[in-house]
Amino acid sequence: MLAVTSHGLKDMRVEDVPRPGLEQSTDAIVRVTTAALCGSDMHIYHGKVPAVPDGWVVGHEFCGVVEDVGDAVTGIKPGDRVVAAMYTACGHCAACVAGDHRRCKSFAMFGFGEAWGGLQGGQAEYVRVPLADMTLRAIPEGLSDESTIFTGDILATAFTALRQAAVREGDFIAIVGAGPVGQLIAMCAPLFGVARAFIIDIVPERLAEGAALGAVPIDSRTESPRKIIKEQTGGEMCDAVFEAVGNAPALQTAFSLPRPNGVVALVGMPLGEDFPLSAGDAWLRNTKIVPVLGAPFAHRDELLRLIAAGKIDAAGIITDRIPLAGATEAYRAFDDKEVQKVVFEVSK
Repeated sequence: MLAVTSHGLKDMRVEDVPRPGLEQSTDAIVRVTTAALCGSDMHIYHGKVPAVPDGWVVGHEFCGVVEDVGDAVTGIKPGDRVVAAMYTACGHCAACVAGDHRRCKSFAMFGFGEAWGGLQGGQAEYVRVPLADMTLRAIPEGLSDESTIFTGDILATAFTALRQAAVREGDFIAIVGAGPVGQLIAMCAPLFGVARAFIIDIVPERLAEGAALGAVPIDSRTESPRKIIKEQTGGEMCDAVFEAVGNAPALQTAFSLPRPNGVVALVGMPLGEDFPLSAGDAWLRNTKIVPVLGAPFAHRDELLRLIAAGKIDAAGIITDRIPLAGATEAYRAFDDKEVQKVVFEVSK
């Protein structure tokens, strides 16, 4: 079968790999119909994720059709259209019952190599899905792959970030990075009653898309985000700031924007980056720092209902639809900011 595989720094290839089979009674085999290229995949592309073996199948956002299930799978059956969560968990241990799926002993993230649970990814024609009853969710009748695929990661991450930052009615928020997850935070922000959302980037097209979602665009190449936000909030600054890039300049900007007792939510996986403020500065300002790993298990049913009701149009952020065979060029184009949110059309 065809799959996208990692071979080191900036070396993603589309090649033929063995088709997976059932290994556990709780597994399912999914024929992938749509997969997505996520900004988190670029950490692998840039060599920031340890223990990704040569030839590892990448990708953690995917939808498909169930081909086969193990004997212990009861919630889905062959022929069902499903969307996957970006990671697995058992669903019944103490950590899962408490909603802390990251502590589950069965936690593993698709496509991130041995350090993240050793699970092959979903940018492929077929994928083995462990703990299928928990990991997969049937796509409601009438909803498309494109409208639901992001409930497994970036839409759930945006929603999780707003929840974990305790955003309330009347809040001022800032989003640093107008890429896909930043746009989804802006899209979901009205559901939380924010008074005003600012969105900061250096790419004019992304800022225009953020503005179309109701956020105030700020081009940090030519404007001071701190100055503009201070002026437009009457000096109050932001109740919550969402860093949605994961690099040093974005972190520097993000930590300059919260009010005293405000929140900085780290959404952009800042692997290898230093904090731009000291522990003492954080203490003096009582800045709450919230690392965000999306919680699809907690929010996907709610998100699917919101999508069905027309409250969220996550498919609207998709800019390019590319056959899986074009993935190598798609990674390069994404890295060069020539494309924004790519989905791979894998099979019908």
